[in-house]
Amino acid sequence: MDTISNSITGLSFTLFVLICLSAFFSSSETALSSCSKIRLKNIAKTGNKKAVKVLTLIEDFDNALSTILIGNNVVNIAAASIATVVFTAFFGSSGLAVATIVMTIIVLIFGEILPKSFAKDRPEIFAMWCAPYLHFLIVVFTPLNIIFKLMKEQFRNFFNTGEHRGITEDELMIMVDEVENEGAINKQDSELIKSAIEFSDIRVKEILTPRVDIVSVDINEGNAAALKTFTTHGFSRLPVYKENEDQIIGIIHAKDFFSHYINNQNFRLERIVKNIAFVHSSTKISLVLKTLQDAKVEMAIVIDSYGAIRGLVTTEDIVEELVGEIWDEHDKIISTFHEIGKDKYLISCNSNLQNANLHDLFKYLKLDIDQYKLENNSISGWVVETLGEIPHKGDDFTYRNLHVTINKTNMHRVLEIIVDIDRSQKTE
Repeated sequence: MDTISNSITGLSFTLFVLICLSAFFSSSETALSSCSKIRLKNIAKTGNKKAVKVLTLIEDFDNALSTILIGNNVVNIAAASIATVVFTAFFGSSGLAVATIVMTIIVLIFGEILPKSFAKDRPEIFAMWCAPYLHFLIVVFTPLNIIFKLMKEQFRNFFNTGEHRGITEDELMIMVDEVENEGAINKQDSELIKSAIEFSDIRVKEILTPRVDIVSVDINEGNAAALKTFTTHGFSRLPVYKENEDQIIGIIHAKDFFSHYINNQNFRLERIVKNIAFVHSSTKISLVLKTLQDAKVEMAIVIDSYGAIRGLVTTEDIVEELVGEIWDEHDKIISTFHEIGKDKYLISCNSNLQNANLHDLFKYLKLDIDQYKLENNSISGWVVETLGEIPHKGDDFTYRNLHVTINKTNMHRVLEIIVDIDRSQKTE
């Protein structure tokens, strides 16, 4: 009788150990799949060897997962078998049913739910704790892992859909929103990160100052014309052309001009003309910024596929796509968007005042621009294209749930519009 009692005690202790091992494997799986590689890399930089081991496991996650699943299934099956023996000794023929019910509850709670919940809350801590043991078990289960790896490759080739598993830009945007919602970053940081993500997709034609708004000076008109232009417009640099505005030869800086002008009002303007960069209108602004940096200039002329000038862009224009509008003490601060009533807005389309575009407008109106499927980036360009004719004050049109009225024009250009929004109407 004592022998049977000792056997039951030994089996019960073994059963307890197996449940603990089941919890270990369950928490290990959750911890490895939930932990942040960025946090682990930061911890590893401090010299933490366990963090390095976790990163090694994540790099070969399939191998680690196979080991975890093998171990988890082995201990769960062993626990179920031992429980059947133990409960059969106490309950006889009913022991199998009792063992099934009891073990299902125990394994579910103590072997799955609780361990995975704790590991989910502190994945990096759990992962670093279990990493040394998993490395040892991976070595022990190497023969089985090789077999399963070969089987997996065969199934992967058979069911391969060619789907790309990389993170898309839209998914990255959602991740930033989630991090902001969790309070890890503030709204300003979130907007900056989103701007950085979108930065490489923006082309220079979307942010340029149009040719019609370029203020330049004819080198043949001399210093008096340059002085008048600088003092009238207050720019720190001006493009310089020869004979006609399509022949831009460089730029002059206000600092250089006035330092020479004070000493000699009749100095030759050619002496202070500096080089200017030229970029194509379809070039991405990240490449334009690199071009400006390499050329050590602050301004570039934008040309189209025929070599005609479409406008100009400055380093400030590009940086503003990241950090928002930059004003200095000499700028006249002019707001592009004004709310003049309930869901009614006055919009300035004059890009010389501010690089306003449809993305800025829809963001201000709290509308999803993707639902409107607009190809034009310029507000005035969108208005003229939708209207289908030369705009005049008072002309209006309706686009989806937006009613647009032209409020001010200058010849064939749209300067101001009024937008009324019917938010009750669906945009799709």
